[in-house]
Amino acid sequence: MRLRIILTSVLLFAASLTFTALSPAKAAVFSDPSYLGQPVVGLVITYKPGVIPVDAFGNQVAIGDTSTKLNKGLDVGLGMYSASFDKPIAEKAALLVANQVANDQSVKAVYLDHFLDAQFFKETTPKLALLKASSAPSGLIAKDAWNASSPSTAKVTLSWNPPSKLNGGFLWGYRISKFDPAAKGFIDLVSNTKSSATAITVSTDLVAGATARFKVYAITKTANNKYMAVSKASSIVNVIPTASPQKPVLQSAGNISSTSPVVAWAFQGKIERGGLTVNYSVTATASDQSQSACNSSGTSCTLSGLQSGKRYQVKVTATNARGSTTSDVVFESEDPMMDLQWYLDSDYGINVSKAWKITKGSPDIVVAVVDTGITSHPDLNDNVVTGYDFISNTTNARDGSGRDANPSDPGDYDNTDGTPSSWHGTHVAGIIAAESNSIGISGVAPNVKISPVRVLGVNGGTESDIAAGINWAIGVRISGVPTNQYPAKVINLSIGSSNFSTCYSNSPTQLAIDESKKRNVTLVTAAGNDNHLASDSYPGNCYGNITIGATGYTGDRAYYSNYSGYSRTQQVYIGVDISAPGGDDRTGLGSPAGGEIWSTLNDGKTTPGNPTYGKEEGTSMASPVAAGVVALMYSLRPSLTDDQVWQILSSTAKPFTGDSDCTYQLVETQLNDGSSITTGLCGVGIIDAGAAVAEVQKLNK
Repeated sequence: MRLRIILTSVLLFAASLTFTALSPAKAAVFSDPSYLGQPVVGLVITYKPGVIPVDAFGNQVAIGDTSTKLNKGLDVGLGMYSASFDKPIAEKAALLVANQVANDQSVKAVYLDHFLDAQFFKETTPKLALLKASSAPSGLIAKDAWNASSPSTAKVTLSWNPPSKLNGGFLWGYRISKFDPAAKGFIDLVSNTKSSATAITVSTDLVAGATARFKVYAITKTANNKYMAVSKASSIVNVIPTASPQKPVLQSAGNISSTSPVVAWAFQGKIERGGLTVNYSVTATASDQSQSACNSSGTSCTLSGLQSGKRYQVKVTATNARGSTTSDVVFESEDPMMDLQWYLDSDYGINVSKAWKITKGSPDIVVAVVDTGITSHPDLNDNVVTGYDFISNTTNARDGSGRDANPSDPGDYDNTDGTPSSWHGTHVAGIIAAESNSIGISGVAPNVKISPVRVLGVNGGTESDIAAGINWAIGVRISGVPTNQYPAKVINLSIGSSNFSTCYSNSPTQLAIDESKKRNVTLVTAAGNDNHLASDSYPGNCYGNITIGATGYTGDRAYYSNYSGYSRTQQVYIGVDISAPGGDDRTGLGSPAGGEIWSTLNDGKTTPGNPTYGKEEGTSMASPVAAGVVALMYSLRPSLTDDQVWQILSSTAKPFTGDSDCTYQLVETQLNDGSSITTGLCGVGIIDAGAAVAEVQKLNK
């Protein structure tokens, strides 16, 4: 988060009077009322300058005489040491221990060390009880609502008659349900419109050319808002939305000569054609701009007039009654799965081909992936440098030890519910720096290096381990751990807390981020995946990092992505700084990789198996896309400051489409340095790698 949010912390301190003088103030203790009920695994203690935290006998200062036993902890960096309880305890009990530690005159501050779990935000709604449902809505009609302002977007307008009988309730809104082929049943597209309006235009989860089936329910509630009821469904209606065709995919070479004049492309079904008849035009362009063209309604055509000895770049354009789309540029040599990587160069991708004409990254630039570790993969191995495992709890680590020099991911599967291992760090690393080696995919910055820093285990990770991982990654000396020989210029944190949390100005993570900025290291974080305020999600809500929201194949905010909230004091939207493609399977049906992010993975269900590839979605995927772009920028000019990186990213971002919810109530704000910034729910725009790298190139001239 580049703009600081003014947050209130609970600051506990005391002073007592004697007959002769005022005694020294007790150290500050930092907590958060919103954490009540969250497990506290220990404390993070900041010692005063000159204090040696561990004495000659191996005892940690200030933890030996507390009502609940504290175990000697580990160096977190920057003068901070952890100390752990035998088992997690409640917030109230932990505060008591923290205040006891704070009495020691060698202590400067104490911070409660929480475990980041996976609790989810839930909105309180009236109960389904004690109210008779209304009659069902009637006369449901569905119509194709395509419009020229967004030719590639499928839209449908639904209209209906209100219920004829409310049966004592008050009309609250309507539930819109759509048939989902994957779920083999109707799912709620809009759970409650919270409006009496009897018409709505929808674009979510629609695919041009595919039959969409809808039904509508009426929702009523009591006057006191305690109870609600949902009516029976209306009759079902069918509609086939239309849009401009999808991009053709070349089946023949992207560069041809007079000896190979036939151009072929993949057959497009009804969905790929946007539900309409399509014609194709082919253009071949040489370096001197001489051209040859042909047209076809099939899947190939033959060019004439190609000149001997010249190489021609081929493009295929598909056109229907709704518009035209052109195939992506295919270079003579590239990784075979790049057609699945829509986030690189599609309409709402990051324009990476333009950036690659300038740089594909430098092997001198290191991106630290602070995550679950990494697995062996032929598309990654040559780009991986030394990392470290900072998980301090042996049970959570699942590798038989606490901190160690092996950042390999042993798997984070959950025995209690059968959830398989995620191989999250491997997927993230591939998005950033999978090699350009004619194998699989290509990372955003395929020539930079990855340093895997393991901080997340079976059930998540602690704040202290995360802070230690960041500090080590940027080159901070940590006792008992070899100093990092490959300090990072970019840190990727695809981590987020589902429960509300704050990031205090002296929290372990905030102090690590502060140190990163001093060293001109850029820290990129995921905004979180709970469809609520990003300012509630730690560590993205810390100050000084760049917090990334997720967009989908259509360029709109992904349905799960956290978003910004408006700060009246600062008159700007705060939470998400900028967005990047993170995938959205609800709007990606029929698109490459189903609209998700294709990257490196492992096929092991629990422990590591064979290297493979697969799709995921989340702000966890959007963050490494952004980190890869920042790595390209540093590759071109390593002397960039962190503030320069943000200034260039924000000033070159792609604008959101006019009908995107990301453009709702955009606000332009004048900053202290005299510049202005326009922000909204999704930040300043979508990252544009080509434009950002071009701006860096100008600085070198």
